[in-house]
Amino acid sequence: MNYSKILITVSRLLLPFLLLFSIYIIANGDTSVGGGFQGGVIMATSYLLYYFIIGMHPFSINKMLKIDKYLFVALPLVILIGFLTTGKFFTNMFPMDFPYAIRRTYLLILNLLIGGKVAIGFVSLFIIFIEEGNS
Repeated sequence: MNYSKILITVSRLLLPFLLLFSIYIIANGDTSVGGGFQGGVIMATSYLLYYFIIGMHPFSINKMLKIDKYLFVALPLVILIGFLTTGKFFTNMFPMDFPYAIRRTYLLILNLLIGGKVAIGFVSLFIIFIEEGNS
């Protein structure tokens, strides 16, 4: 397939900003609009841009699915830590009298896990569809 040099150049310039924006959305999900899911979708979209412009995927599907399984186990563990410390699910493990920066870490960890899970899930699904269509 013949790709436009302008499209390739613009997408290569846009790709780091998309990744940076997705990390920003994930990291500030507790104080602004967005969070893990939205940041993960933006991260997966940046991968799709890379794939459609370059024409190859640099990640192994087996490694991505293994990371996805680890994230799947880590997410309930973080939720369980909050439950064991407070007695309520989806509750911050730090009491309200702690400084805000410390209490924010619980939500940041959850947003990072959810963002990674969503991004890897969407990219894995896309790669599986592409490989299925090619065979």
